[in-house]
Amino acid sequence: MPRRPRTDPIMAMLPGTPAVWLAVACSLSLSIAAAAPPAPQPQRTDLITDMPAAGDLAAPANGQTLYILDETRGEVVAIDPFEPTKRWTAVAAGTGRAAAAGPLAIGGIDTSMLVSLCHASGGWSLQTHRLQPGTAADCDKPTQTVAIGKAAGDAAAAAPKTNADRPSGDVTAFLAVSPSRDWLGVCGLPAPLPAVMRAPIAGARIGGMSARNCPVIPADLRPAAATISPADEFVIFSREQADRSAASVFVSFYLPPDPRRLLHLDTSLPRIRDACFCRADGTLWVVGGGPPGETIEETAAAGVPEGLWRIDAVLRNGRQSAEAVCVARLEGARAVVCLSERIIIVTHGRDARVVSQIDPTQPASKP
Repeated sequence: MPRRPRTDPIMAMLPGTPAVWLAVACSLSLSIAAAAPPAPQPQRTDLITDMPAAGDLAAPANGQTLYILDETRGEVVAIDPFEPTKRWTAVAAGTGRAAAAGPLAIGGIDTSMLVSLCHASGGWSLQTHRLQPGTAADCDKPTQTVAIGKAAGDAAAAAPKTNADRPSGDVTAFLAVSPSRDWLGVCGLPAPLPAVMRAPIAGARIGGMSARNCPVIPADLRPAAATISPADEFVIFSREQADRSAASVFVSFYLPPDPRRLLHLDTSLPRIRDACFCRADGTLWVVGGGPPGETIEETAAAGVPEGLWRIDAVLRNGRQSAEAVCVARLEGARAVVCLSERIIIVTHGRDARVVSQIDPTQPASKP
């Protein structure tokens, strides 16, 4: 009788570094089993269905509030994920110059502070806002603004009048806040800005952005996504080359302030748009999959559907490897945040987006 595959939590000791989680998810497959049939779809609950331009997601460490960026209006909406009818505007849309510098990505520093990555004709910046339940923060009056720098064409370009004037999908810059709340990272900024930058966090204040001691990414390559692990590792997804036709995206682990790469694994996914870790068990979740333009049925038939994926750590021929497992098929999946082992939030959809809660521990209810 063949031995049943064993799963164990694992840690890796890398030369010259402290013990770090190898667990791209906390499991190790010690034998390769025959291909299993497609897993049943998990339980899905749609939280937001009336925000067709829903974009990036953020949540504080306690997971009690979910923040959703409305890319058209340039505002941030908050909901109680346990009572989705409790909904309010966390950061109101700006007016004047603030409207032109509306947020393109968001992150939670703590339960009362939200940070936004903004872009206008004057360049890129971070803005923070102090939050209060049920009250909208004034976008025109950020608690702090941290200048990042200018990219090619910023000085000459006219700032868009509203966030809706920004071409959808052409900005791939994003930010990630460390679970320790000691630092944050910004990745994917256009040249000549560095592809990866970091800034320290002291309480509610953010220090200056810098590429010092950051992972070194080739000048012609921009990360596809990034996140920070519970062990404070900077985890960056990128292709081996700038050519978008490259077969798949690789995941690389770094432990700041050491810029050396600790681990570099092929995810086998042709596209990854966002990533996050589960604080409770260390599982790494990503959204992506099949190339744009194909239907969910076509990508599923090809074996690489769009949706929510779990990245598992496995051994292949005695070598550390990564294995992508599709947990939920979701067309146009573009943002993800994990509140707990049973609450993964995903923004998905093409023409009109939906924000859904996925419970991977429960199968979908039969119609």
